[in-house]
Amino acid sequence: MLPNVLGMLHGLVRRYALTQRVGPIRVVDIPVLDLGPGDRLVDALTEQARAAVAAREADVIVLGCTGMLGVAAALQERLSAEGPFVPVVDPTGAAIMWLESQVRLGVRPSRATYLPPRPKDRIA
Repeated sequence: MLPNVLGMLHGLVRRYALTQRVGPIRVVDIPVLDLGPGDRLVDALTEQARAAVAAREADVIVLGCTGMLGVAAALQERLSAEGPFVPVVDPTGAAIMWLESQVRLGVRPSRATYLPPRPKDRIA
């Protein structure tokens, strides 16, 4: 995550009344185009996650813009190796799993809030 998105994220936290549920938002300041092979991203995430846990600011780490294969698992492994177990959540995987569970449960959007579209004349 980059520093220039912090204002937007803090605004969203306030808008959705999550101020009491979201801890500090930390950045690693590595643009996507600067990512390459190696552990630079995981190193930076590990440093920030360890600092947040040590400062008692976090008991769960939720990654930001990191929908990259293996990053959450690598961070989870590093954190677990040197301290208490702290869950690491990749929001991309969490969103997909949530969607899958909704489909399996047969859950659909409420029509009390999201009304069906009005009938339309179709022209073939």
